[in-house]
Amino acid sequence: MEKKTLKQISRIAILSALAIVLRLAFSALPNIQPITAIFLVCAVFYGFWESFLIMAVTMLITSFLLGFGPWVLGQLISFGLVICLWKFCLYPMTKLFRFGNVNELGLQSVLAGLMGIVYGILIDTYSALLFSTPILAYIIAGMTFNLAHAISTLFFYPIILSIFRRLSSHAKNN
Repeated sequence: MEKKTLKQISRIAILSALAIVLRLAFSALPNIQPITAIFLVCAVFYGFWESFLIMAVTMLITSFLLGFGPWVLGQLISFGLVICLWKFCLYPMTKLFRFGNVNELGLQSVLAGLMGIVYGILIDTYSALLFSTPILAYIIAGMTFNLAHAISTLFFYPIILSIFRRLSSHAKNN
């Protein structure tokens, strides 16, 4: 990983603060949160490592406020894998392949929603191993939460992407 510039460090801090505030604002609603969409959009705009750092800072700080335990490591690993899968496989796939009349943003939104389910399965697997419970039972028991996460990510992704695009084009014009 290369040395970070002041601009990158500032961006990581600001986007982490945004993600922290949004995670806390939506914490009363189980698994309905915009942070997964923020991490995915950050991976597109700023690369894997910046997105990973934004995610890590967000998860660590909010863990002190929402509850810190061994599951935080699982969150870091699961989100890291999701960001990696998104940045290097799924997002580039949306640029390479055309699926009939499905537009690019629609496909990206659906795949971003799918990342909510993938995250849920990964964190459920980690938790099942951590607490010595059957993995499949843990995944099935958490599927309603994973679906809520997927639907919220599908909904938040195009909104957050349009905000980032607008800010990016505004920054280029100034």
